[in-house]
Amino acid sequence: MTEKKIRIKHIKVRELPQFAESVIKTGKRDQFVPISVQRAIAHAHNPWADSDDIGLLVAVDKEDEIVGYFGILPIALRDGNDIHKVYWFSTWLVSPKVRGKGVGSKLMQEALSLNQDYLIVGSVYARRVCHKFGFLERPPLIYYWVDMTGMERMNILVMLRRLYRKGLKLLGRNHKKVILTSQVTRKIDRLLSPFTKSIFYSTLNFITRKYIMGIQIEEVSELTNSFQGYEHRPMVELHRSLETINWMLKYPWVVNPGQSLTENMDYYFSDVRALYKTFGLEIRDSSGQFTGFIVFSVSKIGGNVVLKVLDYDYRDKRMENILFALAIRYGKKFSADRIEMPKELIGELAYRLLGRILLHEKRRIYQSSPKSEDSPLARSWEKLTFHLADGDMPFS
Repeated sequence: MTEKKIRIKHIKVRELPQFAESVIKTGKRDQFVPISVQRAIAHAHNPWADSDDIGLLVAVDKEDEIVGYFGILPIALRDGNDIHKVYWFSTWLVSPKVRGKGVGSKLMQEALSLNQDYLIVGSVYARRVCHKFGFLERPPLIYYWVDMTGMERMNILVMLRRLYRKGLKLLGRNHKKVILTSQVTRKIDRLLSPFTKSIFYSTLNFITRKYIMGIQIEEVSELTNSFQGYEHRPMVELHRSLETINWMLKYPWVVNPGQSLTENMDYYFSDVRALYKTFGLEIRDSSGQFTGFIVFSVSKIGGNVVLKVLDYDYRDKRMENILFALAIRYGKKFSADRIEMPKELIGELAYRLLGRILLHEKRRIYQSSPKSEDSPLARSWEKLTFHLADGDMPFS
């Protein structure tokens, strides 16, 4: 099959729920699925989307079989007090049947022909393709995984294998064949993790307890308070209003088992996890005055329970210690093996010996394709402050 035999269909935002249901109802168990129903419904309720926005590009072959797709999510860019609509590439996948035949590039060309400001965080492969299309790139956003088991660095067998690999590297010999993890190392993790996790949570709760003394916390499924002004925010950022955050909380893309029609179909992106919950905490001081909020998700990914900081806001920078303390408290509540959080919330842990064991630096690389040299994204690109909650990241 050649690229010339592929057609690209445009699915508008308002058409997404009906399109998803139609594909899924007529599909087979192993059907290559371009979007889940819950994701389609969420897109249809996006506060930044117009009903005629193109939300999905679908590649079909001459038999009208879907062989690739490209998701487009309208979001907001704030430059000072000006809000501009830009677009985030949320999914991009080609069926194994046609990989290597130019279908992915054809989808990208079709997206760029819409003449919109685009942003993406993608895989290594996606980055390479984006480079070919002239995308701009910024230095990576640094964030952290807090390994509350400590096993990534404290598993004795992994440590020995890592030392052996370093020795081979120094000798100029092939060290890449030395596998760090195995069934044996994972068995050690399962055996020791409950004990190490208990120790680390107890230690961090003791260290941070002073920050949350006297504050009032309310767990909510929908936020009711935020800060209306922008003076405490970066001048240029991807804007997330209270309405945006509540949209995310109300329409999750990941659901629990038995709640997704695509659970047993070939949908590449996350649609079902054994555990998945999103919620917010509204925070008040001892007098009851609203001082900020934080939004979490807790889910089971592989064999690990993961707590993610999805979003937050506050007026006083001293609140960062409170937010970190709350992440530790709720990590313990759900017995999370890992907590994912922005760099700015790590605080004093970065300077403690304990941080050397628990903290793992991660990088997220943003790319952009402004529609013109004078578009809002082009003017803002070098000034844009990125956050862990940007684009579709809180949904996954």
